[in-house]
Amino acid sequence: MNKKIILVLLSVFIVAVVAGSAIAAEAKVNTEIKMLSEKTLKNGDDIEFQLKDAQGKEIASQKVNISFEVNGKYENYSVITDEHGKGYLVLFNEALGDHKVIINYTGNEKYNPCKLEETIKIVEGTSKNDKTNANSTASTIKYDNATKNATNATNDTGEILYYDAEYNFYYNQFGVIKGGQNDGMDAYEIASHYAEQEAKGNTNLE
Repeated sequence: MNKKIILVLLSVFIVAVVAGSAIAAEAKVNTEIKMLSEKTLKNGDDIEFQLKDAQGKEIASQKVNISFEVNGKYENYSVITDEHGKGYLVLFNEALGDHKVIINYTGNEKYNPCKLEETIKIVEGTSKNDKTNANSTASTIKYDNATKNATNATNDTGEILYYDAEYNFYYNQFGVIKGGQNDGMDAYEIASHYAEQEAKGNTNLE
């Protein structure tokens, strides 16, 4: 086989790989984030959003990052969308006035990323929100992988913990597992790993 034929075959191969990659990229589903809460809120209210695909289908169990501006700096949190594609950030003891909020979904092998930027105003008043009894902005982050089965607990430090009944571990407001063999690991990543193993028929989760 001479060099010209080799070069032609190599070129065809490269074109095929590039074309295949482009088709795979196009096959991903576009997504969008919609703000559900009002733009004027009180401390104790929650910033609520919903993640959907381009056809309006709710996307559950996805990790979404929230950046909340405080005095020119950003506090960063992660939330797992619930079964309706919703996520929440409850406000506590924040300064009155305008705050920029950036909600960012990085996507995965199925979904394209998306981002939403909004400015909210915090005003004086008492919220009637009863979704959480958290005592700080950070501790209101909800790991919503299994909220309908979740129960609250506290550890020796008084930290509020949430229980994932499906995979039997406790995690804190940041989605960090507390106790057990996965202590200190990301609750979302561990739950995703367990789900993947179950899908493969491996019931011996490690």
